Amino acid sequence: MSKGPSVLRTLVVSAEYTDRLSYYDDWKAAFMASPDFDVVSFNIAAGDAARRLRAALRDVDAVVLLHSTNGDTTRYLEPVAPVLAERNCPLLTFVGNEVNLPGSPIGAKRAVFATIRPDYIATQLLRESGDYLFGDLAGRGVAALPHGLNPDVFRPQKPQSRRSRDIGVRAVKYLPHLGDNDRNRVHDFFARHDFAPDLTVDISTQRFNRDGWAAFLNDCRGTVSTEAGSWFIERDDATMEAIRAWTARQGSGKRIVIANDSPLRLVGHKLPFWLRRWLRKALSRGPLRHESTVTEDLRFDEIHERFFAGRPIPAHHGKCISSRHFDAIGTGTCQILLEGRYNDILVPDIHYIRLASDFSNIGEVMAAFRDEARRVEIAEAARAHVMEGHTYAHRVQAVYGLLGGMQP
Repeated sequence: MSKGPSVLRTLVVSAEYTDRLSYYDDWKAAFMASPDFDVVSFNIAAGDAARRLRAALRDVDAVVLLHSTNGDTTRYLEPVAPVLAERNCPLLTFVGNEVNLPGSPIGAKRAVFATIRPDYIATQLLRESGDYLFGDLAGRGVAALPHGLNPDVFRPQKPQSRRSRDIGVRAVKYLPHLGDNDRNRVHDFFARHDFAPDLTVDISTQRFNRDGWAAFLNDCRGTVSTEAGSWFIERDDATMEAIRAWTARQGSGKRIVIANDSPLRLVGHKLPFWLRRWLRKALSRGPLRHESTVTEDLRFDEIHERFFAGRPIPAHHGKCISSRHFDAIGTGTCQILLEGRYNDILVPDIHYIRLASDFSNIGEVMAAFRDEARRVEIAEAARAHVMEGHTYAHRVQAVYGLLGGMQP
């Protein structure tokens, strides 16, 4: 499609270090395909980024920082933040992983945003939650821009009747640092429950690239999940850092631990994925450990009792719809989801089968899921709804509305 006269020449900045997070690819592809943007791609994970960035900024109308620039780590973004602060055009940054994670703290994102001074900060969360985390750092405000659907990749390729799995899930386990165990316990329930008649359930932490993930979903009649994120989010990461310190004291003198936020992390990003997996396994036992493998061994109940028990759930809702919900919707895979808001986009028992927090309605859930006509009806209703207004093309169009309005 040809670019129109009001097209924005836009520097779209990413950190290219993994192919195992499909939404990284989907957001970038959506900007590249948009008729509203003339995209100049820029990878800050490549060498000499500051010098190259200074030159690239001379001839653009706007800058967009994708989730990969700050989601897992801000170490790629920090060296170029002063250069971005010198820009003469509007800048919008997305935020990845809006939870308090060891190695990817909210505080580090806030610090780098304070240097960059973005005009807009795009949150995956509800607007009020994004305002709580970042509202004081956005020159023109926080925009609620959750993930969406890439219908070119995540589309139905197999009818439900030809899919071999009833329930399929691929997701990492949530750490106890979040104070929220909803996703883990839902996955554990479906992995261990004796269903009658039996269900084919395939749940693991294995990661796929984008095409592999789409193929997997196309072999699942259904999937189970929860909202992404945590009830508890903090601007200063105080609780998460307290848990890290307590964990370190428990193993003091027994082991050497490589921290999640160690500079070695960037070295690991340059390794082939198979070698990363081997190193992770090697560092999961013995006197030399990686912090991620230590924290995965922590008992949620113990951490929750010590650091979260008795605390009221904050007014700002720390959970959101995720890319994985849209990916499942795109492939026509029926979702069984723990009750929640899902950014007020999905309607229970119309776009997904609602599972009660205590699993008390599992009988009704299974009755709906085993009814093929009902299951297909829900999956098709969700896909039609999302195609109308929640694809990545719709999200990118919203970005254009923000940045285009700032042009002279």
